[in-house]
Amino acid sequence: MHDTPNHSDSHAVSNGASARNTHSAFSLLHRGVQRQLYRMQWSQLRPLQVDAIHCVIESDRDVILSAGTATGKTEAAFLPILSQIADEPQGSVRTLYVGPLKALINDQFRRVEDLCEHLEMPVHRWHGDVPANQKASLIKKPGGVLLITPESIESLFVNRSEHLRNLFGGLRFIVVDEVHSFLTNERGLQLRSLLSRIRGIAKSCNDNPSCIRSIGLSATIGDIAVAQAYLRPNSPDQVAVITDDSDKKEFRLRIHGYLRPKISSSDDTQTDDNTHLDMATDMVSHCHGHANLMFANAKADVEEFADLCRRIGEAEHYVDQFLVHHGSLSSMIREDTEATMKSGRPATTFCSSTLEMGIDIGSVRMIGQIGPPWSVASLKQRLGRSGRRDGDPRILRIYSECSEPTADSTIFDRLHLELLQSVAIIQLMLEGWTEPDTPPSCDLSTLIQQIISVIAQHGGAQVNAIYDELCSKDSAFADIEPSLFTSVLRSLGDRDIVEQMDTGELILGIVGERICRSRGFYAVFQTAEEYSILHEGTLLGTLELVPQPNDYLLFAGRRWQVDEIDYERMQVYVKPAKGWKRPRFTGGMGLVHPRVRVEMRELLRSDNALLYLDNTAQSLLNDARSVAGQTGLNDRHLFPLGPNYTALMTWTGTVIQQTIAAMFEYIGFQCRDEHVGLVVPIDEAGLRHAIQDAVALQVEPVILSRTIQPRLIRKYDQLLADGVLDQSIARGRIDIEGAIQVLRNMVISSG
Repeated sequence: MHDTPNHSDSHAVSNGASARNTHSAFSLLHRGVQRQLYRMQWSQLRPLQVDAIHCVIESDRDVILSAGTATGKTEAAFLPILSQIADEPQGSVRTLYVGPLKALINDQFRRVEDLCEHLEMPVHRWHGDVPANQKASLIKKPGGVLLITPESIESLFVNRSEHLRNLFGGLRFIVVDEVHSFLTNERGLQLRSLLSRIRGIAKSCNDNPSCIRSIGLSATIGDIAVAQAYLRPNSPDQVAVITDDSDKKEFRLRIHGYLRPKISSSDDTQTDDNTHLDMATDMVSHCHGHANLMFANAKADVEEFADLCRRIGEAEHYVDQFLVHHGSLSSMIREDTEATMKSGRPATTFCSSTLEMGIDIGSVRMIGQIGPPWSVASLKQRLGRSGRRDGDPRILRIYSECSEPTADSTIFDRLHLELLQSVAIIQLMLEGWTEPDTPPSCDLSTLIQQIISVIAQHGGAQVNAIYDELCSKDSAFADIEPSLFTSVLRSLGDRDIVEQMDTGELILGIVGERICRSRGFYAVFQTAEEYSILHEGTLLGTLELVPQPNDYLLFAGRRWQVDEIDYERMQVYVKPAKGWKRPRFTGGMGLVHPRVRVEMRELLRSDNALLYLDNTAQSLLNDARSVAGQTGLNDRHLFPLGPNYTALMTWTGTVIQQTIAAMFEYIGFQCRDEHVGLVVPIDEAGLRHAIQDAVALQVEPVILSRTIQPRLIRKYDQLLADGVLDQSIARGRIDIEGAIQVLRNMVISSG
């Protein structure tokens, strides 16, 4: 066996004892797997792989493999799995791999196929872009490894229910890649429910005497206990955790600050903003000659900065390419971008979170972030995309734009909150802190989707059977009690989603059938109607907010003008143009954890210079600190904004902030949310009394939930009766205890 260039020395086994462990682990592998490793010229196994092989083959435990990008997690999982199933490749899918992205599945498909070259082990993939004949082949002769998305599993339950026993009757392993991406959202709840249903099918088959084992892969898990409970809800302590902390790469960091002057003109659509031009000029300089990723919080920023950098690069006669990658682009454009990044040519891709996951795009030198990251976990995931080669450092640059204060600027404008949030998240990341993962609670929208799915799978089902399948102790919706489940069913019955037969069996009503047959049913996240953007018959992507005829448009990294709109077919035809206009997309930032806000306040109280700030960023931070000191903001929570308005500085997270706003609305004050505080329409003395009233408030969460806006945030919330939706909001989106604690601390500190 010979060294391979993609095995980092920092993970290699080099000492005598470790070499013996490697030999011991290698000897446990199936001979066909061993032959393939010889062919691939592997000289040794990484520590993570050694530990995983021993754990998977020598025990019956579920496993979490937690290690950074490019540490061999995929092989650590599949080397022992393939060795376990090598002698039974046919008769059923033996290993189900679930990935969050089609592109990631395509990457892993090739890697698993390579490992199976000397095994008679079929490897299948199933998602929207896989040809029908390949899917038919799996249905006809199930076996081996299946790589699939959660939405495609849902499609199997609805459209191929008669084949489920053949497909999964002999299932032995489930691999959940990027498991952290499923722990805190509706999609993860859907997947957990689907996997529970698959286990039920396998358990009912006589040829599956052993339990199905689960393996989770991730680079950034905020709370290992939550991930363990996700894989094995009834006994999370039985899930082994294997980590690889040997990645001690050099980390280079810089935050670049930019001061945007106030301009009187409201028309900034046809001329380049000088601040953005300055930022783009720096980006081109930082990226020139290498492969890089530039993340942005808004797709419009992805498009605008890619366009600016491309024009600057062309003016400098650089060969660098500046590309785009986000969820509104066609799969063809995204795949072209991924192929260019893997080619080794100098290219920088401006992207949304679509490239946050472990899609193989080759070696990336630098990660850029435009605007503030919204979480430590997300930033760590993005940073892990760089420095994959031996000896290469991880490089991160954050580009933070602040507005120049004027006489009319509020206290919030003067604190440069976006820069402050960027610095706070960096500080917490350097401390080793990551947001704990919080699973969704009382998500009745996703429950509705699963109720429809179960009824469609069976053609009809008794109420008790549906409840047992979805809400039993080990199931995804174990927090839903029978009375609430019954209330959900009544809501669905009132809207003709389901109807009950004389036998007590539930079937889909006319509206329920229409929902189940719709193209967007398989995804639990909201999917709005979108217009297709086409040029000469080629699909560029989609937009929810349709442009107007003759409008200019930045899209897919190029400038266009709207030539024609077919409103009936929802198609927009464009032609190349020289003018430009920022596209409009929907969507927004994620939830911010309270500790991030607390760290932001501590930064204002500190006078420490931070070496990773450039001169402008340090000057802007100093200005914010001066404002906080001069106004007394460091020691007070109330700040008068005028005769009838007062700022309530909460310095807390999104959920608690939302709850405090709801409490004030309940007692008669409608607040404006300013992220680190609320603007309350009352003078300072009146607000002090209002805080005491809020602390003493005795109100049920379900009552308070009626003041939360927006009420409808999940896909099927509108199908719930008002009282049932109130319960979902009260248990899933309100933190009264946390809100009262924040307000009580204000009373004590001002006491």
